[in-house]
Amino acid sequence: MSNFHFRRLERHRTGGTRDKMQLSYPLPRSPSGKAYQYSPNPSAAPRLFLIGDAPETRAISEEHRLAIRREPGPGQTVCPYSGFVADDDEFIHFSDIEAVKKQVAWEATADVEDHIADLAKSFNRRQGKSGLISIKMDFKPSRRPQPLAIREDLLRELTCSVCAREYAVYAIALFCPDCGAPGYGQHFEREVELVREQVTLADAQYEAGRRETAYRLMGNAHEDVLTAFETALKTLYRHLVRERLPDKAEGLLKKKQIGNAFQNIERGRSLFERIGIDPFHVLSEGDLELLRLNIEKRHVIGHNLGIADEHYVELTQSDQPGETVRLIGGEIERFADLCLRVVLDLERSLLPGQSEARETIS
Repeated sequence: MSNFHFRRLERHRTGGTRDKMQLSYPLPRSPSGKAYQYSPNPSAAPRLFLIGDAPETRAISEEHRLAIRREPGPGQTVCPYSGFVADDDEFIHFSDIEAVKKQVAWEATADVEDHIADLAKSFNRRQGKSGLISIKMDFKPSRRPQPLAIREDLLRELTCSVCAREYAVYAIALFCPDCGAPGYGQHFEREVELVREQVTLADAQYEAGRRETAYRLMGNAHEDVLTAFETALKTLYRHLVRERLPDKAEGLLKKKQIGNAFQNIERGRSLFERIGIDPFHVLSEGDLELLRLNIEKRHVIGHNLGIADEHYVELTQSDQPGETVRLIGGEIERFADLCLRVVLDLERSLLPGQSEARETIS
């Protein structure tokens, strides 16, 4: 077999010898062209994210220089859920490693089978057709199908506004996996876009005479604002506690310590005070009242079929018990915009150099 060549494997050879080749295989890609990544940081649940391509030429503007954690490009990756930075190889997804192993095994087997088949054909050609004894070599390859690695896209796909890298995460993340710039506000901006689309759909249903359907859609849009806002505050709070108060993080982040505190302005503010932050300082008193009213309205919609109860009536001083609370698209959009202002302001706490602990409550 001195003339034997691993023809398929040779296409992936980047170094080494014929007997000990160094091989390089591309990672499997999702339909949108993204590769699976898995954060080596065990506390960065859910750890899985996808990373896509960046433009061939790109440059970081001077105004964004202070926002990045690393110069974008090959070498290192940033965990979008925790900000942990490590070499690219540490982020390779375990299923991709197995997929490449299966591909190498399949190609090596196919190369060997092709070689044996060629030997059989050569042997048979050399045999004469006359004579008392006729010998023929017959070889049947395994014909195993080539392994197929299927990778699915995630719902939340984004393009970093700083370095233009495409990536995808589960619902919400904090950083771009390439340059490490905060992407927290960009996620919430997407939520606001979705809420506006829901309001538009509800308006269309109302115009078509489907008032109950319109109300239900409007209610879902309203609920989604608070759900997204609560998730955004909770995600950032958990990250900042781990970063600024690592020695106390385990106790502060227990479920009973947080609960649904971020569905309430006062309780949410109290938790953030532990790390020296007032998340609502960018809002006026009037804005805070509107935010508080809509948080209470969400509870009525979500837990009481939109029927005003005594607590809500006492807060508004206008609705009557038993009546269906009013839902106006413009008010829902303003509710979302107020939440977005809070989130964008809090995003500044993710900038490099903002991690110093400033505990104010023991």
